[in-house]
Amino acid sequence: MSGFQVNSSSGFGRLLPQTTSHSHQQYDDSALEGVAAHVKLLLKLIKDHKDACDNKEKKNDARRMLRVATMMTILDTIRSRIQKCQSFGGKRYAGDDEKDKLRRELGASLAARKSLEIMCSSLGKEKEIMAGELLKKVHELNEMEELINDLKDQNETLLEKVRECALKHRDENGYDCLGRGGGEGESQGTASLQERNKALSEQLLRSLDGNRSMKMKLRDAEEENVMMQSAMDEMRAEVVTSLERVRSFKERMLVSAESNTSPVNVQEEIVALENMFECFQMLVAKYDQKQQGECIKITSEINAHKPSVLA
Repeated sequence: MSGFQVNSSSGFGRLLPQTTSHSHQQYDDSALEGVAAHVKLLLKLIKDHKDACDNKEKKNDARRMLRVATMMTILDTIRSRIQKCQSFGGKRYAGDDEKDKLRRELGASLAARKSLEIMCSSLGKEKEIMAGELLKKVHELNEMEELINDLKDQNETLLEKVRECALKHRDENGYDCLGRGGGEGESQGTASLQERNKALSEQLLRSLDGNRSMKMKLRDAEEENVMMQSAMDEMRAEVVTSLERVRSFKERMLVSAESNTSPVNVQEEIVALENMFECFQMLVAKYDQKQQGECIKITSEINAHKPSVLA
């Protein structure tokens, strides 16, 4: 009797770990709740979809895509619940996969940050180039103003010569300032002076119009430069904020990996980073559109209005 008890005790001792092991590796059957209802709903949707496809009047039913999307969603739900039922003892591997996913997302965020820094530096260089172009245009505008002043002086000098010539001919021959009644050579000289005076006046008017247009374009370019400066300041502030957020995200990941605590909310961080990069993309697109549409137009119009030097 005692031998039977010893054997029973030893056998019970050998069976106890197996029972305990089975208790730790039980399937999570709670995930199967509601699967039958989902399957019934899926069968009903399949039947409705088949009837709609067989019926010629309802072949182009507007709810066709909705039914297909609903069936795909139900299939994903059923598959996830069945996989959850089979995933006993796999929490550690899921955690490792989550950490790997976090590391990959962090690496992608760091790469995006580097590309953003490169983009900001290129924008700064383009801003310096535009500032240099503006200074060059200001210098050209000053030269044009000097040319206009020279043309004014030359026009006034020619007018004085015409008046003196007219007075001289009127005093000597009794003819008026237009040369009526004088010799043929004197009339031709007066007419050539008048034509030259007229041409200079027209050129002066064109130069004044070009100067006015250049001033307007220069003012628009200066306003655009101010707007670009404000956009650069805003982007710089956004970059600083995003860098702080990425560093905080990295520190929380490291703390979570070392302490084996619950992982950080990756979805929220990814959404925030996506919003940040979309904001940067909008700013860059706005800058590129204005740079290609307005600055090139300003340069071409300024070069077109530049007057030729009088021979």
